[in-house]
Amino acid sequence: MYSPLLRLPRSLLFTLLLLTACSGPSDVHETRFLMGTLVDYTVSGVDQDKAEQAISAAADEMQRIEDTFTIYGDQPNAVKAFNKEPPNTPVTLPDEVSYVLGIALHVQQQSGGAFDPALGGLNLLWGFSLDPPPASPPSADAIRAAVPPSHCIRRSGAQWLRTDRRCQLDFGGIAKGYAIDRGIEVLRQHGITNAIINAGGDLRLIGSHGKRPWRIGIRDPRKPGGVLAELDLKGDKSIVTSGDYERFFIYQGKRYHHILSPKTGWPAMQNQSTTVMAPSAMLADAWSTALFVNATPPERPSSVLLMRVDKAGHIHGKLQ
Repeated sequence: MYSPLLRLPRSLLFTLLLLTACSGPSDVHETRFLMGTLVDYTVSGVDQDKAEQAISAAADEMQRIEDTFTIYGDQPNAVKAFNKEPPNTPVTLPDEVSYVLGIALHVQQQSGGAFDPALGGLNLLWGFSLDPPPASPPSADAIRAAVPPSHCIRRSGAQWLRTDRRCQLDFGGIAKGYAIDRGIEVLRQHGITNAIINAGGDLRLIGSHGKRPWRIGIRDPRKPGGVLAELDLKGDKSIVTSGDYERFFIYQGKRYHHILSPKTGWPAMQNQSTTVMAPSAMLADAWSTALFVNATPPERPSSVLLMRVDKAGHIHGKLQ
C-alpha cells in the first residue's frame, strides 16, 4: 500500500482519508500544502510530463479558490469585504462566491441549521485556524456573544446582506470541497481521466486505477494509522470525512475541536467522525459537517450516503 503522506511523521498525518491503493507503474504523485492542509494528487495512466502539467494547473486553480474564499490572512477578497460591511447593507458578490453561498444556504435549510456559513466571527474567536492554535476554550460569555442568529445571510435581488454584526461569512465547511471539484475539472481539461485529489481527507476520484478500482481507506478516529473500512471505487465519486481529531486541543481532560454547533457555539460532541459520499466534493464537504453536528437532520438528501462513529465509538451506517 502506498501514499506519499505515509512518508511524513505521524504528527503530520492529519488527513482523514488515506489513499491505500497500490501504485501502478504509470502513477504520478505530487503533494502540496494548500488550504491549510496537505493536498495529494494522484494521476494514473498518462506520461509524467502530461500529469505534472495537469497537476500544476489544478493546484493553481485550487490556490485561486483559497484566495477567493478565505477569511484569514491579509490578502483582500470579496468575502472579507462583505464581513466588514454594516448589517443590512446589500453587497454584490462575485458570481462564484454567490454560487457557493447559495449551495451553503441550501444545505443549511435542508439540515435544519446544522450547517451554517455565517460562523466566521465564532470561528475566529475559537481560533482553531490561527497560529498559534488555542490551548483553552473562550469564555462562555464570549461564545454566547459571538453566536449569530440563524439564517442571518439573505439575498436581496442580485445582492446579499447580513442582518446582524455577529453574522460573518466563513466558507471553511464547503470551499475545500469546491476547490477539489474545480481541481478535478482542470485535470479533465488537460485530458486526465483517472485521478484522485485528496485534500486532507476531502477526496474526489475519477476513472479507475488501471484495470482496478481505486481503493480508499477511511481512517479510524481514535487509532492513528488505523482504518475503519476500505472502499473499492471507480467512476466519479466524492468522499469527505469530518472528525474531532484534525484540529483539537485537550483542556482539563476534555477534547475541544473545530467543528462547532451553530446553535450553541461550542464543539459538537455527538460524534467522533462522519464520512459522506455525495455527487460532488462540495456537497460531501458541507454534509459531512452538518451530519457531524446533527446525525439525523430532517431533510438529508437520499443521494448522500453516511457512515458515522458516535461519541462512544460505535459505527452507524455503511458506505457502498
